[in-house]
Amino acid sequence: MASKRRIRWDRISVAAIVLVIMIFLLGSCLQHCADQDTDPATLQQDSFPTEEQKSGAPVTETTAPNGASATLANVPMIITDADDNPANLTTTTTSAADSSAATEPAYTLPAGYEEISVEPSALYKGSLVLVDQSHPSHLNADELDLEQVYYAKDKPDTYEISYPGHTSLNSAALAKFNRLMKAYYSATNNTEIMFNYGYLESGKEKSNPESATALDVQIHLKRDNGTYDFVTNVTPYSWLFDHMASYGFTLRYPPDKAEITHERGGYTAIRYVGVPHAAYMAENNLCLEEYLDMLRGSHNFYTSSVPVLKYSTSELEYLIYYVPADPDGDFKIPVPTSGTGTYEISGNNVDGFIVTAIVG
Repeated sequence: MASKRRIRWDRISVAAIVLVIMIFLLGSCLQHCADQDTDPATLQQDSFPTEEQKSGAPVTETTAPNGASATLANVPMIITDADDNPANLTTTTTSAADSSAATEPAYTLPAGYEEISVEPSALYKGSLVLVDQSHPSHLNADELDLEQVYYAKDKPDTYEISYPGHTSLNSAALAKFNRLMKAYYSATNNTEIMFNYGYLESGKEKSNPESATALDVQIHLKRDNGTYDFVTNVTPYSWLFDHMASYGFTLRYPPDKAEITHERGGYTAIRYVGVPHAAYMAENNLCLEEYLDMLRGSHNFYTSSVPVLKYSTSELEYLIYYVPADPDGDFKIPVPTSGTGTYEISGNNVDGFIVTAIVG
């Protein structure tokens, strides 16, 4: 008779324990693999305590978009236009334009100057406006400070007017012309000069391009026999050519500058520009176009190596310089704060301004 197999409970217990251990180890492995799929940045932050955690201070909390509680460490940073480079954000790329803007220093006015604002219309006003076939006058008669030549209080009787009833000129230019004619008569005792044309609208008969400025005077000679002639640089009229600059006038269309002015030089037109400018032009044999180009190229206040022209007459010392017009129309003009405090700003009717300051 076969004997009955005895159940070994000790072996079953050992096998059960081994099975439980294996199940536990398998679960731990699966949990570890799941943790590896989380954000490394979060693991790094969790691995190292923050300064608040080191000091024992409570961790600031906010509410995540889904309503869950989240620390500041895992709330995404939003960069706005107002703060496009926070202190704790390091940029790795910079455009060339950004780099230039960051390194280019802001312009600083030289000592002894301050900026003043002028209206955009100032570009077309002043004694140094250039008016020619390419650059017409932008001003009407009401903006030119016109005065009737015949009725001027300081007009001498030593010159005549071709059309007394309707001949006018800018009042400042007329005052200087009357002083010039008084001096001319005192020096020559000649009364043949005739004021032929002053202000004329653009395109009107007998006008030249400068007539619309009210700064231009066409003069002729009236002979004793009733005939008329041009004023030429011969005695006694040469006194005018030699001394007109001292009264602020220049020969507007010199015969030898016709290729520059594009105007014939047969008639005599004198143009008021102001004393220092007329004197410099006469001294250096420059017409108005050449003078303005010289200032633009050699005495640009912002870019030239010699930004300011210092020029002295027998009476006064001047600072003269060109200031380009801001293309955005924000016209700020640097002017001296020292010296006499007297200065004039004239537009050139093209692209900028001429500042003339008296310094002594």
